[in-house]
Amino acid sequence: MASIPSPLIFDILIKLPVKSLARFKALNKLCCSFITDPSFINIHLKKCTAKEAEPENDPCLIVSCMEHRSLHSTIHFLTVRNEHAVLEYSPPVSFDSYQLLPSCNGLVCFYGLHGGVYVCNPCTKDMVKLPDFDAQGRRFLSCGFGFDDTSGKHKVIKILEPLILGIFSMGNGSWRKIRQHPCFGFLHHQPPVFSGGFFYWFSSTSLSIVSFDIRNEIFEAITPPKSVSDKDWCQLYLVELGGELCLVDLDYELDQARKGMEIWMLKKEHWVRLGSIVHRSEPIDTSRPVGLKGNEILLHGFIKGVGNLSFYNLQTGGFRPLEIRGIPSQCFHVSHHVESLFQAGH
Repeated sequence: MASIPSPLIFDILIKLPVKSLARFKALNKLCCSFITDPSFINIHLKKCTAKEAEPENDPCLIVSCMEHRSLHSTIHFLTVRNEHAVLEYSPPVSFDSYQLLPSCNGLVCFYGLHGGVYVCNPCTKDMVKLPDFDAQGRRFLSCGFGFDDTSGKHKVIKILEPLILGIFSMGNGSWRKIRQHPCFGFLHHQPPVFSGGFFYWFSSTSLSIVSFDIRNEIFEAITPPKSVSDKDWCQLYLVELGGELCLVDLDYELDQARKGMEIWMLKKEHWVRLGSIVHRSEPIDTSRPVGLKGNEILLHGFIKGVGNLSFYNLQTGGFRPLEIRGIPSQCFHVSHHVESLFQAGH
């Protein structure tokens, strides 16, 4: 190894998968210094992301399902490729009911009903529990998880009522309260969505979408598409697809006989209609879009209830079921995933 030039070692390592690199950290000090270097981690992530974007590759998914016992809960993380689920990590956590957030740079954040927040990298089996956020007399509502590419830090926001926003920068070790904010309410039925450096959620007071800039910590209000302005906001859903914020109208009517969902994408501050999803015979009001691959949208919970996955082609209107073998439970959470070397605590 000592006779191999360092640039060549770098070129070899950068092509290896995450699990191999996690083992090679123990090979010697030089390999460890490469693999743990932030610039190496970012370059490796970009290569993995570019590979995921190739048309012939189905997206890698992270599937999470929970098991509850008398004294603790266990969350099972499985990665899915080529319709096979592989168990990666099963960490025990304090007993609670947990909400899992979409994967961000290979990290997964999840939080409990009683306010405990965890961040983990399922592929490297690295997990941290965040300290409690001290806000006495306030009710915990929700959490969001994203990445600040200016500071290179992952950040967690915690929303409490009456509205206070707490923000935690991974690696800094403490929460900060964000006090300067407009009087926006918060709809409880979904956590904030992270996309392109912003958190987004529905406001219950102004009938708008609230954005929070993760870099500059600035709030703004965004007007939704006109077609949904008079609808029940409990029928609307925010999601990130293909790196962009999307609004899903679950009360879309194609005609008197068929209802489905309509999807709008926010592109350069303008709403663009991505398309509608309607099945000929089945209701899809329990479905949620979780991924975008070219002209296909991956739906979770379609037709057969929780646990079913299907691709919907926006051009042809056809459905393509995704049959996954190896998932231990029909009740699971799923999101698009890219394996990475990011440490949970940084």
